[in-house]
Amino acid sequence: MDGPPTARRARLEGVQRARVVIVGAGFAGLSCAQKLAGKRVSVLLVDANNYHLFTPLLYQVASSLLNPSDIARSVRAIFRRSPNVRFRQGRVVAIDVGARTVRTADGGAILYDYLVLASGSTTNFYGMADVEERAFGLKDLPEALELRNHILGCLEVAARSSPTEAEPWLTFLLVGGGPTGVEYAGALSELIDGVLPDEYPDLADRPIRIVLVEALDRVLPTFPEDLSRDAQAELRRRGVEVVTGVRVAAFAEDAVRLSDGSVIRSRTLVWAAGVRPSDLAGALGSVRSRSGRIEVDGFLRVRGLRDVFAIGDVASVLEGGQEVPMLSAPAMQEGRAVARNVLRAVRGQPGRAFRYRDRGSMATIGRNAAVAELGPVHLTGFAGWATWLVVHLYYIIGFRNRLAVLLGWAWNYVQSDRPVRIIARARGREDQPAAVPEGRS
Repeated sequence: MDGPPTARRARLEGVQRARVVIVGAGFAGLSCAQKLAGKRVSVLLVDANNYHLFTPLLYQVASSLLNPSDIARSVRAIFRRSPNVRFRQGRVVAIDVGARTVRTADGGAILYDYLVLASGSTTNFYGMADVEERAFGLKDLPEALELRNHILGCLEVAARSSPTEAEPWLTFLLVGGGPTGVEYAGALSELIDGVLPDEYPDLADRPIRIVLVEALDRVLPTFPEDLSRDAQAELRRRGVEVVTGVRVAAFAEDAVRLSDGSVIRSRTLVWAAGVRPSDLAGALGSVRSRSGRIEVDGFLRVRGLRDVFAIGDVASVLEGGQEVPMLSAPAMQEGRAVARNVLRAVRGQPGRAFRYRDRGSMATIGRNAAVAELGPVHLTGFAGWATWLVVHLYYIIGFRNRLAVLLGWAWNYVQSDRPVRIIARARGREDQPAAVPEGRS
């Protein structure tokens, strides 16, 4: 990786520092900004939301265990002691590489010397318009809150309905047997088991179904088969119906039709069946992989653009001929690697190629039950669950957030109670500033 031209290098090493613009405050963008904090560069972090979201625990907000503030932290608060890192809330809509400019939805223009695209991903509905219109996603904070309200609302409707009328309100269909689908299925089972006996006596004798649908032949298909079997068996022990080898064909108001022709009466379809790169991936007009991700070279630069990098879910990073998965661990590694290469480029030094180090995978099914692959070591049951707890606590941003999450978990473990069970929706006011469009930049 070459350094900048001599004239430009002289300018950057003078009074004006190199301007590094990072688009996206997810795991990749935040890690890059943190690595550049305190260094001799000027960093601007841009995101549609003013907070960093710890997405691995998003399902616990949707299942009434944690508050939104437990897993979200203000970006400005994170960098309040880093004077070279600034934040701007805005949605990036265009990039002019010739003019080295990023444009936002409000008409703003941001100049850069180095650009880092870390705009993340969004839910992939695979062109199914009826599913996209009616299904609940689990990708960002507004979706998690909407899903929490909906689940609690379903119980309230069912409590005042006849058994026949209540059936679709008490049938919860989850699509996607990856970590998100598996973890939410287990959490939803704990929510139902914990609150129904004492708080919904009218539903005591009503059948409640949680159905997890996976298109492949097993849940957690990217995990080793032994861990996948263990997770599937644990889900069934907790009352979750696991259906494999079928897809969702259509979703009407109160019925879901599967690819095998069967129909499940349900008012709830939670879609955790896949993600795709954010729309910003197409803004550069650069080469993209079959998955839609931006192709990058070994230094994580967008192909053909020496001062533009792409990292995280939006980037097609190859390791052993395969794309690195859209997960937080590789995103953070990529963010730190790009930060190091930007600093080397500013100093006129050659960059270093990125190498992904797989730290393993894990998923929890609920209390005392999880599966974890840590290299050759496979953990299940309580050992896997304890490992999952420690790893997730470690990566949460901020001491207050860690403490809040730990207390929430402890309360649930001792009391079998998911305490955040209020149905609340924000009410907008006409005299407030225009809302920033939801979703990552």
